Amino acid sequence: MAWKNDIGRWGEERAAEYMEQHGWYIRHRNWQKKHHELDLVCIDVDSTILLFIEVKTRASEIWGTPDEAIDLEKQSNILRAAAAYIRCYRLDYCQIRYDTISVIGTPDSEVQIIHKENAFDVTSLFLYQEQQKWQRKKRSGTW
Repeated sequence: MAWKNDIGRWGEERAAEYMEQHGWYIRHRNWQKKHHELDLVCIDVDSTILLFIEVKTRASEIWGTPDEAIDLEKQSNILRAAAAYIRCYRLDYCQIRYDTISVIGTPDSEVQIIHKENAFDVTSLFLYQEQQKWQRKKRSGTW
């Protein structure tokens, strides 16, 4: 478990360096509020685009690509965390984008960084959340 945490932190460091090299300002790393968590929150130099980035790190792609681990449930959690972040810092004037960064490699090997812009389809997430609400109501007998 410790190695997994170490490689995850290492990958988040590589992702933050990558974003800074591409002209983004890192507002927060591993931002948390209550049960919400965001890996990276970035903003452009004009403070007009706010980026919420989920970082996934894998030593190799033997079990699939890192971003395959970001399913609809995880995306939904990120969307809720982003909403909490926007409320907390009153950033509702910014354009919002949800990206992923996959870091493939280890500190002792070649590293590949894949930045996927606009990685989340917000419409699909909304439909997923509505489906989850419907299923909870059905289980509780309130529908």
